[in-house]
Amino acid sequence: MKKYKQPIYRNPLIGIYKVLSVILMITVSCESFVEVDLPQDQITGEAVFEESGTVQASLQHIYAELRDNAFTSGKSLGVSYLMGHYADELHLVNPNLNNILYYEENNVLPTDDFVLGFWSKGYNLIYATNSIIEGLTVDSGIPEVERNNYLGEAYFLRAYLHFYLVNLFGPVPYITSTDYTENQAVSRQSEVLVYEHIVEDLIMAKDLFSATEINDDNFRPDHWTAVALLARVYLYQENWESANKQAIDLISQGGFELRTTLDQVFLKDSGETIWQLGPGLEGRNTHEGFSFIVNSPPPNCVLSENLLDSFETGDRRRSQWVGTVIDGETQWHFPYKYKQVSGTETTQECSILFRLSEQYLIAAESFAQLGNTTASLDYLNPIRDRAGLSFLSPMPKEELLDAISQERRVELFTEQAHRFFDLKRTNMANTILSRIKLNWDPTDILLPVPDSELSINPNLNPQNEGY
Repeated sequence: MKKYKQPIYRNPLIGIYKVLSVILMITVSCESFVEVDLPQDQITGEAVFEESGTVQASLQHIYAELRDNAFTSGKSLGVSYLMGHYADELHLVNPNLNNILYYEENNVLPTDDFVLGFWSKGYNLIYATNSIIEGLTVDSGIPEVERNNYLGEAYFLRAYLHFYLVNLFGPVPYITSTDYTENQAVSRQSEVLVYEHIVEDLIMAKDLFSATEINDDNFRPDHWTAVALLARVYLYQENWESANKQAIDLISQGGFELRTTLDQVFLKDSGETIWQLGPGLEGRNTHEGFSFIVNSPPPNCVLSENLLDSFETGDRRRSQWVGTVIDGETQWHFPYKYKQVSGTETTQECSILFRLSEQYLIAAESFAQLGNTTASLDYLNPIRDRAGLSFLSPMPKEELLDAISQERRVELFTEQAHRFFDLKRTNMANTILSRIKLNWDPTDILLPVPDSELSINPNLNPQNEGY
């Protein structure tokens, strides 16, 4: 191996005490969810979710965790940063950041703190979504349409969290309960089965959401967010027809539109944002801006030369989404999609998790796989046109798929591990990364399951190959 590498109690209190109780229930999160038993005096979902305010507080806590502490965060603990190093998007400049160097050198250990964070935070938030689902599936005073939208959010979040876990770790447990005795002995399920559960939850979410629900700021998932993830999941499953249908439905009916210029894409009020994470407080901007933007050299990390060389001549994304800092004769280039590195009077940018251009690329890829190369180009060329590139002419299917892969690379770079996941799902990770990564092994397509989790629950064995 290469790697060293109970009784139910009803609380009579209402209002703020309910809110505090449900947040306490959700934030048992420094430990793994499989280690956490419910206190004997804990409020149950049935008592907590009798009014809208407590449900909203619970959901808002989950979104804050996604923004600040989970693998979706734009901080250096998130997948945009870490898996950007793990693949071929980012290069570490600061040699003292050993915890990041393990990812750049593909030498991640089962004892790695970030790996444990991916796993434990993911499952703690899944526990929180299950608490909401269980708490809302009993009779309550919440109006049906409002209740269904909350349930839709919870089912969507459960699917979304498992999507990242299965792509990072491979076979994982799909947790649908808050029952401690059940969860402490769960086993890992095959990736095929996990994806089946993800699709089931997304279809449930899509049906529960009101398609007419107004979500002006896009801070909460809605019907179209479920459609967007469903399109992505079907693409990963190679279910081309279903991926195509979901993407086309969203593009044609969702009310989103591509921004005409690149400097509008990552603004808070961008018309192509499907889901973004709220700032928490007015005037805050993104963690991505703080993590990636370099105001003075030397930087901690920069864009890899491999990525920089992949941009076509004249691609405006190269000039507008890549920043440059100079120290004497040395130049460094960094991700500059988000422009704000600190707070502003009003929030200018929020961390975007789903945006419309991905759906165009899903439509293009699925059409190409179905043999309709003309329709594929109808969705690929608008993305190129906005970037200042010429339209592509009809070409053989395999060449077109290569062009779409290239477009995904330069459109979605350093966003939520798209590049690494694309290399995995197309079986190109070993071919591409072995050429440029000194320590790359074929088994590196999966991260190790945390050793501490295997010790707690031996049913999670065997460890992923290579660790």
